[in-house]
Amino acid sequence: MCPKNIWLKLHRPELASQFALSAFELQLAEQGNEVEEYARKLFPEGVLVTKTRDEAVQETEQLITLKTPAIFQATIVVDGFIAKNDALVYDEKNACWDLYEIKGTNSIKEEGKLRDHIDDLTFQASVLKRANVKTGKFFILHLNKEYVRIGDLDIEELFAIEDMTEKVVARLPQVEEQMGAAKYHLTQEDEPMKGCDCIYAGRSAHCSTFKHSNPQVPEYSIHDLARIGSSKKKLATLVEREVFSLDDVPADVDLSDIQLNQLLVYRNQKPIIDLDAIRTEIEALIFPLYFLDYETFAPAIPMFNGFSPYKRIPFQFSLHILDTPDGELRHVEYLHEERSDPSEKVAQMLVEHIMPKGSVISWNKSFEQGVNRELGLRQPESRIALERMNEQMYDLRDVFQKQYYVHPDFRGKTSIKKVLPALVEGVRHADLDISEGGAASDAWWQMISPTATATERTKIAKGLRTYCELDTYAMCQIWKHLRDLAF
Repeated sequence: MCPKNIWLKLHRPELASQFALSAFELQLAEQGNEVEEYARKLFPEGVLVTKTRDEAVQETEQLITLKTPAIFQATIVVDGFIAKNDALVYDEKNACWDLYEIKGTNSIKEEGKLRDHIDDLTFQASVLKRANVKTGKFFILHLNKEYVRIGDLDIEELFAIEDMTEKVVARLPQVEEQMGAAKYHLTQEDEPMKGCDCIYAGRSAHCSTFKHSNPQVPEYSIHDLARIGSSKKKLATLVEREVFSLDDVPADVDLSDIQLNQLLVYRNQKPIIDLDAIRTEIEALIFPLYFLDYETFAPAIPMFNGFSPYKRIPFQFSLHILDTPDGELRHVEYLHEERSDPSEKVAQMLVEHIMPKGSVISWNKSFEQGVNRELGLRQPESRIALERMNEQMYDLRDVFQKQYYVHPDFRGKTSIKKVLPALVEGVRHADLDISEGGAASDAWWQMISPTATATERTKIAKGLRTYCELDTYAMCQIWKHLRDLAF
């Protein structure tokens, strides 16, 4: 988390528009709240602190004094620090409080993620200690990725509990040192003159106020070089030399071939095109061509039988079919508009329309193949056909990832939203009401909500159909552009 960004949130409310969360981020936050609600069922005698500010602190103190079996959102303020505990559970035998941090993740094994979780827990442990609340053990409670829903939700099986007491105790000195530094930083009245630490990260990891804190960095900069975020030392070298513009990158910097190509097309404003390689890719495709795209929703809490936490619900697909090189483009689509499992209908329609002969074209085929595999597990009667479709699948993005076509307007990216407007005039996602996958997922969730009106559902359904159809139409147009170039 960026310290400068946090300072700005506290002291510069006029920048509030820069702190707004995207539709996808709001959906994640909503899912996190839902996970907490279900996790609380593990402590049926628990009480939720519902008040705010000072009243929340007072309510928490009363509940602690009464030795309430479990307190949710216990609010502690001490020494300038505030902590809201997900679950503070009273251990009657040892006359102390166990602390549970509830996480919406289905795994905590990843090293960086685990460290962040432990630090969150350790911060809360420190605040409780400062407030003279006697603590016992410290736990992380998270979703169990092995759980498969059959019938009603089994709350005990849905969650896994990890004892982190030893790790929290070991981290306490370091975290308390960080707390002291953070407190000093955040209580300064004058805005820190230094830019934020995100300047040492790739563009996708920048905080929402990066532009405000780093006005010297151009809109298209070294931070946009392909995979520069994974090259920490390389990026740090450029930053420390105050090289931010792509025009100023010196020749002695060790760039990858992909980064060098990106730099070359930017400076020359001419694409790199390997016609022989593109021709080989295109010639390998077999007609009919099936351009396939899924839209999915991956809820933290499994909604239907056969699903685990975060398993994808394929609520929509678009399929454009081209029988011959110059034939008429046909379109098949499906959008599930009910709050039920769409798996059976989706599998049936794909089996009906995608024949054993032909190439199934996608963009980032590992996604579509993964959805097909999961569909096959839930729809065993269609599994063989779905596996066969996976064997037929070709990833059109390969042409661009393999650097056979590099365009200055791609800006080092190979997403369809970058490639399409650079190669095909008059067609782009930015013109749509729904313009990216996260927004589509959120829109479907809103559409099937019991509170959605008929008018709202109709509008959302239209937007979803238009968006998904554009993805497969775009693939077809990009394929045609490549074919016309190569032949």
